[in-house]
Amino acid sequence: MIGTITRRQALSMTLALPAALLSGRTLAQTFPGRPIRLLVGGAAGSVPDTLARVVADRLSPALGQPVLVDNRPGAGGTLAISSTIASEPDGHHLALATMSQAVFNSYVYSNLPYDPQRDLEPVGTLAVGCMAMAAHPAFAANNFGEFVSLAKAEPGAVLVATTQVGSPPHLFALLLANAAGIKVTIVPHRSGVDGMTAVIRGDVQLFVDAPTIIAPHVKAGSVKVLVVTGKARESELPAVPTVAEAGFPSAQAEAWIGLVAPAKTSAPVVSRINRELEIILRDADFRQRLEKLSFTPLIRSPEEFRALIQQDHSRWGPLIRNTGIKLD
Repeated sequence: MIGTITRRQALSMTLALPAALLSGRTLAQTFPGRPIRLLVGGAAGSVPDTLARVVADRLSPALGQPVLVDNRPGAGGTLAISSTIASEPDGHHLALATMSQAVFNSYVYSNLPYDPQRDLEPVGTLAVGCMAMAAHPAFAANNFGEFVSLAKAEPGAVLVATTQVGSPPHLFALLLANAAGIKVTIVPHRSGVDGMTAVIRGDVQLFVDAPTIIAPHVKAGSVKVLVVTGKARESELPAVPTVAEAGFPSAQAEAWIGLVAPAKTSAPVVSRINRELEIILRDADFRQRLEKLSFTPLIRSPEEFRALIQQDHSRWGPLIRNTGIKLD
């Protein structure tokens, strides 16, 4: 049965549409009307915090209002995201979202207080970076293929240090082992510094983390690097092959960071922030600052960012479920 509408209803709908469009345009024109708060799930001095402050310094003059970084560390970044989604969706409340907060936490927490695909409005990506696998200089393997052979010969005997359970380095290490079809023993540490110290001392044979943490120790001769997980070789580690070059393309993975807002934040406001982010990310000086953090700029529209989040849920969800990792 085909429904009908009255002339009065049709007229009401016709008048409402331009009013809604005008409201969106007006909001975009008046935004921002006060300082913007940028919540960060990492502590002061952490990589997410450092990136947030670099972005805030550029975004403040672009928007004509201060962008204030508000650190809310703890609980895998859930405190920062929970506070963000409880805020008014008016563009004045943003959060720096890592893969942990937007993807991994959905599977490592049984009762996550938010649904990243429902409660967050993707604003734009900022940066992307890979992981590197470092080894003690005395480790018998000098490349990833040799490491895989050793691990297959002695399942579980190789100790691999990472940061905390459920963190990107931890899950990237699991991805590497899964793609290679090997069993290793993951040894989580409180921080990247602790994990780095463990492999240098010889407490563990391997360590997985960001190249920016590992590269200085390679130059000092304290460790060697077997492989990087990115699409291309790392500028800090140009002699190190990618996992694809090593023969394991399914292990290729990169960690991204972006900006999100509470769900239902106005599309014109989201678009305005995204446009400013793109200008910032194309700036040569900004790109150099990212490289010092082992990141490269990642420019995506809000729609493309949403698709990236959905894609990574499809990829990482089954892997994390199969490991049985839980943080609560």
